Amino acid sequence: MDIRILATGSSGNCYRISDGHTALLLDAGIPFKRIQQGLRFKTGDIYGCLVTHRHGDHSKAIPELSRRGIPVYGPEDLQELFPSVTVAVPHRMLHIQTLDITAFFVHHDVPCYGYQIQSTVTGEKLLYITDTAYVDYTFTGVTHLLIEANYEQEIIMDKVRAKQVSACLAERVIQTHMSIETLLQLLNANAMKTVRQIYLLHLSDSNSDAARFKAQVQQQTGAEVYVF
Repeated sequence: MDIRILATGSSGNCYRISDGHTALLLDAGIPFKRIQQGLRFKTGDIYGCLVTHRHGDHSKAIPELSRRGIPVYGPEDLQELFPSVTVAVPHRMLHIQTLDITAFFVHHDVPCYGYQIQSTVTGEKLLYITDTAYVDYTFTGVTHLLIEANYEQEIIMDKVRAKQVSACLAERVIQTHMSIETLLQLLNANAMKTVRQIYLLHLSDSNSDAARFKAQVQQQTGAEVYVF
């Protein structure tokens, strides 16, 4: 599975994945010109875009994608903002070329999806989860994991005590984004023996520790871990 990180974080999120036969975008929260630049202007092989939710840092480029004939899929409320979006029904298989896709709800402050994507050619299974406080489901046979590790609880609470972060903002982050502690619990609850690569996404600039997060996940899973 080829995975390219075009952008991640609160300023915009966009990723390209491909099983060697079918390429998709995961989220489109940056200007289309930046997507083009990130793909070296080779966008003709993109068969679709899976959007997690309506916030601009995940949905910004939807109008331009649609104008260029790239199908966009996502939650039902996304269609209210962008009528061209096709609703991905949770837990109902969506087939795009050689990829079988299942959407599932996660916990954010607007309707938000995670996606499980399996190649019918290679058998690889990718799990994409971002912008959620936690996940209700367990998964098997995952080979590639793209997942949020936004903050560490101790760091953000120290910032609140030092009045560097408001209690209101900290509460919103805790209720809508995944901590490294929650991620480690999720990894422990799932069979990680098949996981080859884990990509830690959407790290907070001020409330995370990339090196420590990477070391913790590597120690727990034994997988290759990349931090963005």
